[in-house]
Amino acid sequence: MAQGSGRFDVPPGSLYLAETPDHAVAEKIQRFRGRSIGVRHLTEFSHPLALVELSLPLRVRSHIADLCDPEILQRHGIQPDRTAFRDIRTTQTIARALHQWGASGLRWWSAFFGEWHTLVLFADRFSTADLAPGTPTAIGLESPALVHAAEAIGVRIRGSPTEG
Repeated sequence: MAQGSGRFDVPPGSLYLAETPDHAVAEKIQRFRGRSIGVRHLTEFSHPLALVELSLPLRVRSHIADLCDPEILQRHGIQPDRTAFRDIRTTQTIARALHQWGASGLRWWSAFFGEWHTLVLFADRFSTADLAPGTPTAIGLESPALVHAAEAIGVRIRGSPTEG
């Protein structure tokens, strides 16, 4: 499998997860920055957008390299600014090095804000059976995560739950 286009993708692939609902929603609606969204924007491929909490087993969680931790950066010789490079060859090199070291994934701050964090899981370090999903919660125009994310990244919400 070819390496993907994500900042920290490594073969055979990577799964990106947001630590908070607001961040997860912001990732989905960022293409609407400076514009308005309505009900029709909360559906993709004929399915409503939803939030699902995932529980990870300790054997996966305990091997995630936290790139927000200066000791982890120092241990691996990673300069903090390199994790935020726009050139994904740089960030994917970091991910490959962590993968070779034996990490199950990595944690780093969002490109949006430092208080939002992303987990990247390396696909060959977990199985889908390891992911214990909670109950999906559909995202509506009044969902707190949508309201907070939209405000934070400059997306306007128009209409009501009954409008499109």
